[in-house]
Amino acid sequence: MGNDLQKRFKLSNVGLVILAVVGVFILGDLTRRMADARRLERDSRILGTQVKDLEDEQTDLETQVAYATSEVMVEQWARGEAKMVGRGEKLVVPMSADGPVATPTPIPSSSQGLPSKLDVWWALLFGE
Repeated sequence: MGNDLQKRFKLSNVGLVILAVVGVFILGDLTRRMADARRLERDSRILGTQVKDLEDEQTDLETQVAYATSEVMVEQWARGEAKMVGRGEKLVVPMSADGPVATPTPIPSSSQGLPSKLDVWWALLFGE
């Protein structure tokens, strides 16, 4: 009878070990699944923000396209950059009578003398 009790106790220990191993595997799988769910939720929030930003950008671009194709924009471009005139208008282009005027070269003032070589090295080495 003692031998039968030992076999049962031994089987119970083996069963408990197997049950513990299976429990560890199940807990590991649940932990992994919870981590995946958290990661997916975080990615979903990030993607939602990116989608909102892209929708805003699309709205801005559609507004720019609508303005660029409007009559007002075309008329502004034609008069400004293309130098076109409307009906009954004359284009006036101002021109100088003497030809191109040369821009005078500025003369450096002599009151600001060039720094000495020692001052240049000092500024390079010590930043002052």
